[in-house]
Amino acid sequence: MILIVMVIVLGVAVAGFSFAFLVPQVAFSNAQNQASNIASSSSLSVGPLLINSTTHEGSLVVMLYNPAFNGTAYVLAFTAPSYLEPSAGVYVPSVFQPFSVYWPNSSKASAVQISSPIYDTSGKILYSGQATLYRVNFNTPLTIVINNVNSNDIVIIWFIVNEGGYLFRVGYTYTGVPST
Repeated sequence: MILIVMVIVLGVAVAGFSFAFLVPQVAFSNAQNQASNIASSSSLSVGPLLINSTTHEGSLVVMLYNPAFNGTAYVLAFTAPSYLEPSAGVYVPSVFQPFSVYWPNSSKASAVQISSPIYDTSGKILYSGQATLYRVNFNTPLTIVINNVNSNDIVIIWFIVNEGGYLFRVGYTYTGVPST
C-alpha cells in the first residue's frame, strides 16, 4: 500500500513539474512561430526624415504591410547617431525620447505602456524594461513625430506584435539622416 501511494505521489510530482516547465515553453514556441510567420510575410516602407531645425522635431511616414494579416501591431521609435546605421537591428538606446504616432486622418494612435520583454523572432530578448508603444493597424500609413532629433541622427522604428502574451519585434526599419 505504501508503495502504491509513493508511486502515485511521484507520478503527480513528475506530472506537476512537467506541466509547470513544459507548458510555458510550448506556449512561447507557438507564439514565436506565429510571430516569425508574420515577420516573414510582412514588408516595411519608410519615407525620409524631415526635421524642423528650430524645434528639433522630426517627422516621417512609415507603413507595415502584410496583405494576409489584418491585425494590430505596436510601434516603437527612437533616434540613433547615423554612424550606428549598420547596427540598427540590434541597437537599443538607454533612454527613449518622446514620440507620437498619427493616423492618416491626423488623429493620434493609442499609447500603451509596457514593461514586459520584447523578443526578436528567434526568441532573443531585444529589450527588457518600460517603454511607450503605440497601437496601430497593419497596412496603414502612419506619421511618426519624434522629439530631440539632431542633424546627424537616424530614426529606428520597430514593429511589434503580441502573440500569446509575448511581445515580438516582427520588423524594423530606419531613416536616412534628416532633411530640413
